[in-house]
Amino acid sequence: MNDQIRDIAARMGIGRPEAVYGPADGVTPWDRELHLFEHGVVVRLADGRIQGFPWGSVTVLKDVIDPFRSVYSLNDGVAPAVVIDGFDRAEEWGPAIHGAVLRAHLPQARAALQAGRPVAFGEITVTQQALLAPTGALPWHRISEVRVENGAAVAKVGEQWQPLTTTHVRDIPNFLVLFSLIEELRNGAPAPRSRVGWVVGGVASVLVAALVAGGIVGVKRLVRTGVSQSLAASDQTAAPTVSPSDTPSTPSDTYSPTAEPDPSPSEEPFDPSVLDDEDTDETPITPDALLAGSFTTRKGVRYTLKGTRSDDCPAWFQEGHVRQVLRKARCRGMISGIYASANSTKRNRIMVVVRVIPFKDADTAETAFNRLQAGSRDWGFMCPMKGPGSQLCANGRGSWSSAYIWGWTQNSHRYVISSLALYENLANGRSTKPWLSDASKAVLGAAGPMVHHDGTD
Repeated sequence: MNDQIRDIAARMGIGRPEAVYGPADGVTPWDRELHLFEHGVVVRLADGRIQGFPWGSVTVLKDVIDPFRSVYSLNDGVAPAVVIDGFDRAEEWGPAIHGAVLRAHLPQARAALQAGRPVAFGEITVTQQALLAPTGALPWHRISEVRVENGAAVAKVGEQWQPLTTTHVRDIPNFLVLFSLIEELRNGAPAPRSRVGWVVGGVASVLVAALVAGGIVGVKRLVRTGVSQSLAASDQTAAPTVSPSDTPSTPSDTYSPTAEPDPSPSEEPFDPSVLDDEDTDETPITPDALLAGSFTTRKGVRYTLKGTRSDDCPAWFQEGHVRQVLRKARCRGMISGIYASANSTKRNRIMVVVRVIPFKDADTAETAFNRLQAGSRDWGFMCPMKGPGSQLCANGRGSWSSAYIWGWTQNSHRYVISSLALYENLANGRSTKPWLSDASKAVLGAAGPMVHHDGTD
């Protein structure tokens, strides 16, 4: 950290430094820097300017909805607005900015409402009695749910969904704060402190997962036989159906490939019962320990790991019933990975996402598993930053939400493992089912604590 950045932070009184991010791969100039502090942010911009913002006075707009690319606009009403884009590890600093702004502004908004003052978010205003929008005033008791459809906020009033405004949520300042207030007021009471983390994760899922074209894809559970399978079919026009290659090999395009795990076998025979409780389970909660570098399905198709990520639980891209169940089960983290069928083209390539979620103990995992079977909402998807499948999380047409999706969920000791599979070309004919089911079921054996413990069970 250079002296100028340190001086600006000290002058603004934004506390101690917490993290610094450089430019993402391929982004210049190389001296661009994003510094997160305890109570604000300082940015060295592409043109050399250095500008800082305290969290308590900044409004944030998320301009591009994409889990792996974040473009934020920060404005404090005094200095020129700053666009933050092209910094490394956007999956870390993006949610961090949202969370910091929420923690700073939500108490201010609550205090204003308690004093009888309205709180405005662009065209939408919150009062103690109602939500005021361009489409009309909605008393809180009439609103049963607010979500995002095709980029715009909509409310469920009675049995009908109606838009709040034609303005996309990416253009509504501090939408996370607005959404949090809506959740509190329609439920009749402020969210407790412990719920703030859930609100950040839940709304981030709205901003990221639900704003891609086609909106949210519901997942319906079909059967439960200890391992459960699930299906989500799009309402959109069917794409051509294809079958993946039976003779795949390692693809040339990869993103952050994870090496094959390095098992650490014990000198004594491994007792899998230690995996039933977090106090005895020594499995590292890391991608290397919980995700295999590749796997082969019963149909003989080989899949390779294209990218991984670690998230809080519930994750910021999850919502609805999944989020509620995971939050109630008090999970604290999850590991996700995305695999692609090797040596395939876009015409027949399958992408498979798997998530490994540790719980306190095996009973908690089983309870969560059983509740998820009862009709969970969307788990959300994950895309590599580049290469095969990277376009599936882009905003606009051609996103993953228009594809036919098949997935499985299972519980193993204190872990729940969930998968989703789809064709990269968004095929959604029912003839895709055997191949998607084959891939999404096989990945369950390539994920979980036994990856670290040499597959012994």
